[in-house]
Amino acid sequence: MLDKRSPQVVLEPNENYWNPERKPKARIVFDNIISRAEALELVSDSIGKIDIVTELTPAEAERVANSKNARVVRSDAKTVLVGVFNQTGPKSRWTDMRLRKALNQAIDRDAIVREAALGYGTVIPAMLVPGAFGYNEALNPYAHDPAAAKRLLQGSTVRIVAGETYRPVVEAIAKSLGSVGLQVTPVYTGAPKDDNWDIWLVEHFDWSPEYPAGVVYREFFGKDGGFRKMQEDPAFERMYARITATTDKAQQEALVRQMERYVYDQANVLFLYAPAKLYGVSKRVNFVPYKTTMLELAETGVAEQVAARP
Repeated sequence: MLDKRSPQVVLEPNENYWNPERKPKARIVFDNIISRAEALELVSDSIGKIDIVTELTPAEAERVANSKNARVVRSDAKTVLVGVFNQTGPKSRWTDMRLRKALNQAIDRDAIVREAALGYGTVIPAMLVPGAFGYNEALNPYAHDPAAAKRLLQGSTVRIVAGETYRPVVEAIAKSLGSVGLQVTPVYTGAPKDDNWDIWLVEHFDWSPEYPAGVVYREFFGKDGGFRKMQEDPAFERMYARITATTDKAQQEALVRQMERYVYDQANVLFLYAPAKLYGVSKRVNFVPYKTTMLELAETGVAEQVAARP
């Protein structure tokens, strides 16, 4: 299908906006055809030609952080990166919860955040980030215990499907799994093309204010979830039905905490970390990101002029 986007989308300030205290003043231009390499170069080395570049990789963020005229804005958004176990493939070994937990024990998450994400991430126990609705403070991330993992995992190949931008993460996972005798075969197709895989790296974000049950958990574990690669789980469906039938906010949050505990115990995914959302931002722009990762500019301001550094 042909890409029919306009080369640019221009938003002009609404002079008749109803709230004078939040009246927009800046003209916003979205450039749909500039290459990523050129955008990074312009935001880093010029003033005003490109002001914001979204969705930086950690390596790109390091480049911007060392540039003359831009900075990195980090948002610890409600985003999670996990590895979905292929439990529906022919003769899948991952239907055994003991093996799923063992693989979780094999992973050095701190090393992955440090080496692959360059520090731009947070290790979390399960599917929610601290401060999110229903976050369970009683949970701790699976401990890195390669000796315990090796007792259950037999030496063989683990086939990991991921997007190209997550190559450093796959390499860091391979390093952890290598210590327990497992060899990783990476497949950089983004999403699985067949049933010949073990783990699929999926990044997903909670765009809802207070409904991770439907936006996060259902997508991975619910019977109609887009990322579910397991048999239907009646216990999960009962928990989900209780949450959707509960209108009291405090009771609903308590139920979400129970759901977080349940998915942690079941280990139907390889828990990794919460990737920070990274933006390259011109030093003339005061950019305020939203936790939902949506590009919102309501709180963003622009200085009249900032002299470019030589």
